Amino acid sequence: IPVVLSIAGYDPSGASGILRDIKTFSKLGVYGVAVVTAITIQNVSEIRGVHFLSPKEVAAQIDTLLNEFPVRYVKVGMLGHGEIAEVVAKIIKDQELKAVVDPVLRSTSGVQLIDSPKSLVSLLKAAEIITPNVPEAEILSGIGIDGRESLIKAGKKIENKYGCVVIKGGHLSGEDFLFCGDMHSVKLDKLPYDVRGTGCSYSAAIAAFLARGYGIREAFVNAKMFLQKEIENSLSFGDGRVLP
Repeated sequence: IPVVLSIAGYDPSGASGILRDIKTFSKLGVYGVAVVTAITIQNVSEIRGVHFLSPKEVAAQIDTLLNEFPVRYVKVGMLGHGEIAEVVAKIIKDQELKAVVDPVLRSTSGVQLIDSPKSLVSLLKAAEIITPNVPEAEILSGIGIDGRESLIKAGKKIENKYGCVVIKGGHLSGEDFLFCGDMHSVKLDKLPYDVRGTGCSYSAAIAAFLARGYGIREAFVNAKMFLQKEIENSLSFGDGRVLP
């Protein structure tokens, strides 16, 4: 069974972060292991605090897992600051790992989750594929995105700089785009739910399908279809919704 490593924050609600990644890996038939970059104080509705681990602690976790598990694919989420991003980027390069990087910049509620977008440059260049949402793609490209045409322009610019990229279109019409040599898109019905953790699950699903031997385009399409079903079956807790 393929082993996939998640490097991300710990969300005790299970809506996002490493718990969400592990659930996604399990559903898609790969064995998940995880490295914690931060411990958050949150529930489904709000984040009350974040404590980031040190780069040394993150590196030690990764090293310990790689010593035992045959990891080839990695999903990277929230890192917190540039020193952790640099450590992760170096390990990915040195170990020749294939990384799906979700460039998490801030939470939905506006909490900043990386010290600066520039801190992620080395990591994004080391990635196999990156998966920004529309606001993240605007920051990475420097292009304002207000529709399909500007999204395509931004996607091509990001691809030229970093390589393969999936831009998640949930902030617009729901059409998702893959830029990887050629451009491909998938559009399913946009569901009337605001669900936590979709970005985490999407990038984790892409990593899982790649680990199972799918090509990038196949992984992109299958991850989109998987996430659609997850959103359709989402659960309501308090003031928020989470994937099942």
